[in-house]
Amino acid sequence: MHPTHDDIIEIERVLSLWGHVLDDRAWKRLGECLTNDAIYDASVYGFEPVQGIDMIETMLRDGEHAVAHHVTNIVVIPGDTEVTHVRSKGLGIRHDGTVSSATYHDEMVRTANGWRVAVRTLGRMG
Repeated sequence: MHPTHDDIIEIERVLSLWGHVLDDRAWKRLGECLTNDAIYDASVYGFEPVQGIDMIETMLRDGEHAVAHHVTNIVVIPGDTEVTHVRSKGLGIRHDGTVSSATYHDEMVRTANGWRVAVRTLGRMG
């Protein structure tokens, strides 16, 4: 099944919001992007995979992350009406001005509050 136009707009909004939440260090807003039991796997960058918003918040607070996060090239892969997969690219500007690139592989689920990332797996691009 193909996601509706409204689904795609909501999914893109959630993924775009992620960068703002990280850049603003607005940790209490993670629930606007993630399910409560979300899995975040950034092991490609040396972080242990974590599960749950509290553990993800701790990892994000304690880790050395880019100062600016940008998401682009969002592709919503057809799934069912409650779960879909999304692939996107992320660009991160580091403290020293260098840029890193990653791929995001997300499993997103429809919740009572809209689409949320249930599983996020990062892949290194450069």
